[in-house]
Amino acid sequence: MDKIFKIVLVGAPGCGKTSLRNYFLCRNFTWQCAPTTNPDFVSTSVVLGTRDVAMQIWDTGGDPIVTSSLAHDADGIVLVFDSTQSRRALDAQLSKLSVPIVLVRAKSDHPPCDTWTVDNVVCLEACARTGNGVDHVFHKIAELCLDQWHAETQSMVKRASRHGDPIPYHRFEFDEAPNHKQCTHRLRATMRRLFCLA
Repeated sequence: MDKIFKIVLVGAPGCGKTSLRNYFLCRNFTWQCAPTTNPDFVSTSVVLGTRDVAMQIWDTGGDPIVTSSLAHDADGIVLVFDSTQSRRALDAQLSKLSVPIVLVRAKSDHPPCDTWTVDNVVCLEACARTGNGVDHVFHKIAELCLDQWHAETQSMVKRASRHGDPIPYHRFEFDEAPNHKQCTHRLRATMRRLFCLA
């Protein structure tokens, strides 16, 4: 699979986004984590079953303008908050997102805030200091992105011609063509059928 999923960490400054990513990638935690000033990404992958799922994990400083520009073409969002963030601010952020989301209460070793579960959104807890739940966060967002990508791919498998007949979408693979003549014949047949769409 060639797809690389763009995952963006979203949340208020100081809520723990950088610490979560650092622990996931490097297995370390520091109390002296400098605030993120410029967004950056790190490429990595996770194993889901028999698949290697590639990701770019973007860290943002919490600036709304920068975050919005990065999130508009993201494949998935990890929305991070802590016990100091109000539910109203959280709902406002969620209302702007239309991609797979994992809502994460960071610093889960602190006392929980008010009810923070959200309907139809995966809600998790994680702590970069202890490592609890951190891997699950990134595996879950990778799983949601992969599921959506599969659903979008399946929706493109069949397209209707102008006559209303479904035309199966075929992706050519080298190992499917035992010789050049068969591959050429298949390509010509597909091109003739595609011209029906014009």
